[in-house]
Amino acid sequence: MPDLDVEESTGESRKKFGGRILFEDQDLPYEEDILRNPFSLKCWLRYIDHKKQTKSHCRQINTIYERALKELPGSYKLWYNYLRYRRKQMRKKCVTDPAFEDLNNCFERALVFMHKMPRIWLDYCQTLVDQRLITRTRKTFDRALRSLPVTQHDRIWPLYLSFVKMH
Repeated sequence: MPDLDVEESTGESRKKFGGRILFEDQDLPYEEDILRNPFSLKCWLRYIDHKKQTKSHCRQINTIYERALKELPGSYKLWYNYLRYRRKQMRKKCVTDPAFEDLNNCFERALVFMHKMPRIWLDYCQTLVDQRLITRTRKTFDRALRSLPVTQHDRIWPLYLSFVKMH
């Protein structure tokens, strides 16, 4: 197993493990806060906001989201923000890019915990429509209607009907 390296190239030190940056010195207060309060949504969101404000690489931010979701898998706010962030990363990519399948897998993982949340279903269905995955989109719409209570079907039908009219 590779050793923990400390890199001090710009006066700011970074902790590396096997060539991957784990965290920088400025992240230390956030890491300590999370160690003290691993189930605090506020601590995780502060850390994520800090990484976004410091223009950290999206992979680092995704990793923090993934760590947070391991601790708080039932947090709608965390899942919604993470999925929105992942969708934003895909804006300028071709729909055949393999990264889209990673995004779809994130939606599937979210739906394990958030299957009663119409917003997650709608965003996932729209993502699949954008990828032009017709059969998969139709099956996902059907799953959404089966998972959600009838009182929330009116949230799904407009997008579903526009999808059906397109194809």
